[in-house]
Amino acid sequence: MSTASPNIPQFAFDFDKLRRNMDAFQARFDAFVADDRKRILEDRNEFEKEIAEAKEQEQQMSNQIEYYKEKEAEHVQESAREQQEVQETESSIEEFSRKKQDLTILRDAVVAQILETQSSLDKKRAERSQNRAKFLAQSSLNAPELVFWEQNLGLRIEGFDDDQLKIVFTLIRESAWSREYYVVMDLSDPDYEILRCEPQLEKGVLDGMLTRLNESRDFGRFLKDVRNAFKESSL
Repeated sequence: MSTASPNIPQFAFDFDKLRRNMDAFQARFDAFVADDRKRILEDRNEFEKEIAEAKEQEQQMSNQIEYYKEKEAEHVQESAREQQEVQETESSIEEFSRKKQDLTILRDAVVAQILETQSSLDKKRAERSQNRAKFLAQSSLNAPELVFWEQNLGLRIEGFDDDQLKIVFTLIRESAWSREYYVVMDLSDPDYEILRCEPQLEKGVLDGMLTRLNESRDFGRFLKDVRNAFKESSL
């Protein structure tokens, strides 16, 4: 015997269309992950290139330092043989010493820049890895609940633009079951952002739901909050 309430209309869901939407979402998500991996690989290649260039510059500096050392020694010997050129030789030694100091300072600056770049890349790589792990973990927790929402509560998720999702709700008002209510989410940064909302909800309501989402990363609860907010605003 059916337990459905006689006051609730029954709907025939287009599961093929839903499956195609989910496949398209999966393909877009895979492309997003692939692009992220590509960016990491490009960052690593660029870092290795900078390291190689820095090492080459350091070697050139070292060769120049040795060259100036040899010149300095030659001038010292020359000053011993030719006393009349002592002043000129001392001036040359001072000049070469300044160049040596400048090259040493430049080498130290390059080494410091290399270390700073490496630290920055390591930090970015770690942040991306953590964000990816959190997203995958949360996705596995949300999957069963999302299936329930899509099949029974009139919800669908569409790829809207690069790093953006459009979350569409129906079955909000009994007098207009097919009317669509939606929000557009920006996922490009670690903290989510609501770009559009139709119909528009109060700013305080949106800010509260977004704050809870960014703190808890509970996307299932966020979907419930948005649906309830739309339902309350329609009454």
